[in-house]
Amino acid sequence: MRKVQSFIFALAFFAVALPAYAQRDAISEREYNSYLAKALESASAHDRLVFTEETFYSGKQVTGKRNIESHFVGKEAKRIDVKSEFNGIQASNDAIRIGDQYFCREGNKEWKRASKDCSKDVTMAIPDGEYEYFVEPDPNDGTRKIFTRRASFGDESSEERNAVRMKSIEIKFVTDWTGIITEYVETRRGGVEPNTWTSIQSTKYDYEPKDRKITDPIKGH
Repeated sequence: MRKVQSFIFALAFFAVALPAYAQRDAISEREYNSYLAKALESASAHDRLVFTEETFYSGKQVTGKRNIESHFVGKEAKRIDVKSEFNGIQASNDAIRIGDQYFCREGNKEWKRASKDCSKDVTMAIPDGEYEYFVEPDPNDGTRKIFTRRASFGDESSEERNAVRMKSIEIKFVTDWTGIITEYVETRRGGVEPNTWTSIQSTKYDYEPKDRKITDPIKGH
């Protein structure tokens, strides 16, 4: 009787698990890039607060953190605040653009006018490789989709290079039912035991946030 019950349980499990697994669909690189471009383009049409948190590890020890808070109001105004701490050293850089006016601030110094945008691009290049791409429904919200791009790397020709280079990368972005981006997560891993490293970048998008006004930080001073 116990064997019959176990067999029935196994059938029930596979009846549930297989359809759920089958919901993951392989897509091409072109399709992935197209969905991502449309998701970001949709975001650019909205006022939004974009919060990015980056954490860097050596083994399990945190060696650095960077928080980026980006406010976008209309197409003509943005404010980006970057705060970081690496090996105990803290730093911050803030930038504002209002039309063709630019303002910059480093640390606790006063705001200064600038002739060009002083916000820094801190994104890391995505390495070449053989990637797999797929899309699946968000298990916590069926109206959202999760798009994944990932690859593994190896280099056995050099112990030194093999010890520091990237071993894997996985990039996920999430869209809601309209196709607009809501989350982005990028995980990189490398090194060899015991000298492994990891970097995790997590970004969330908040649309139509309150207190959306971006003003001249020098005016009135």
